Amino acid sequence: MKGGKLWAFHFFAGFVLFFLLFSHLAVMHFSAGATAPMHDPANPLHWQSVLARSKDLIMTIIYTLFVGFGLYHGFYGLFGIFTEINLLKPYRRAVGAILIVLGVVLFLYGSFAAWYGYFTLRGA
Repeated sequence: MKGGKLWAFHFFAGFVLFFLLFSHLAVMHFSAGATAPMHDPANPLHWQSVLARSKDLIMTIIYTLFVGFGLYHGFYGLFGIFTEINLLKPYRRAVGAILIVLGVVLFLYGSFAAWYGYFTLRGA
């Protein structure tokens, strides 16, 4: 793949994902309650913990960024793989268009899920 603005953003997205993934692992797998039984409210997977994170604006923004950066990084890499296959080189534009549409749809779906939870639960 050639360098350029899209590649630089791909690199930046990977850098951001590193820190978002580290934060996710710290909260979900290495926090104090991560080894607690599922019925314990200290467990990050307990329903009350999930609801608390869903009501938090910062967590909703983090989830949205995680989805956006993850999809861009993944689909840009997938585009590079697909366009390096000789059989698909003539269809470069079509492959790109399909991946863009699929990425936008998945981003909208993921963002909708995060923000729907935030707006419906924050008053509860």
